[in-house]
Amino acid sequence: MDDGRPLFDESAGGKEAIFGATYRTLEEYGYAALSISRVADEASVSKSTIYHHFESKDELLLEFAQSLLVAYTDELVLEPAGTALESVQRLLDLVVLGETADGQRLEEYASESVHRVVLELRTQAVHDPTYRNRFEAFDGTARKRLAALIEAGVEEGTFRDVDPDAVAGIIYLCLEGALLFRSTTDDDQWLVGAREQLDRYLDGIVSDDVTVGE
Repeated sequence: MDDGRPLFDESAGGKEAIFGATYRTLEEYGYAALSISRVADEASVSKSTIYHHFESKDELLLEFAQSLLVAYTDELVLEPAGTALESVQRLLDLVVLGETADGQRLEEYASESVHRVVLELRTQAVHDPTYRNRFEAFDGTARKRLAALIEAGVEEGTFRDVDPDAVAGIIYLCLEGALLFRSTTDDDQWLVGAREQLDRYLDGIVSDDVTVGE
């Protein structure tokens, strides 16, 4: 993987090693060309070893997607640091701008390869209800974590008495949109202006004695 943290403990063998090989195979060949044979070659195991753990390629990919999405959530929806507002600003800087004010880069948390693989898998949800269910669960978990962060901000007096779920939905939509554009285009300079507008949005929901950007 690029500069990101390892998402699977392949030293443990078993499913983790197969998931790591699946990730690399998806990265190289894409979803359409992925096969059990290619995953087996990448993992340096026999096809029968993979079928010992998974009945089919679809079962492998669905379990892989679930494991990847859990790791993806842990990497991108960060634990609170400082006030709730500071945590939200840091997350927006990281994902929208690609770097926080203190120099932490998005690639240190989730590499571009992770974004590409997640996008590749997300496209399957367009026509496959099983994948759709997995992504709905993933998106719901991520939004709930963001909503809990906003609710904590209301309780600590950082945010006004806002609807945490609604605010989390807006922030999550912006985060996922930024990740989509970063995965599909090299023209990301306009995101700087978008990030400034997000601060204006935050300025409208913080308490009167709090200033966005401080």
